[in-house]
Amino acid sequence: MTNKEILEKAIQKATENNFKWGKQWLTILDNTDSNVFINNQLPAILYNHDFAKALWGEHIIETGDIEVINNAEFLIEFSAWQYHLQQMVIADDPIKYLGENI
Repeated sequence: MTNKEILEKAIQKATENNFKWGKQWLTILDNTDSNVFINNQLPAILYNHDFAKALWGEHIIETGDIEVINNAEFLIEFSAWQYHLQQMVIADDPIKYLGENI
């Protein structure tokens, strides 16, 4: 899947999940045929928390990791959108991660 196809798929899914497109984001919708991936960087919309919520939802993901606080163990949990957004940001290839997880 090309970068353009990944972006189009992400936009489609967010739109289907009722993402509210503000003026600042509409140029991305209008310009998906252009090279929106400058120097292989994701457009800012993909780091937007509301956009991430529309892509991945707010259900809870248990990472399997445990944090110890005052000798008590806690299972680490994230909202799906927070988990995937964090993983995308730290991925070696964020665009590839996005494409594999939408």
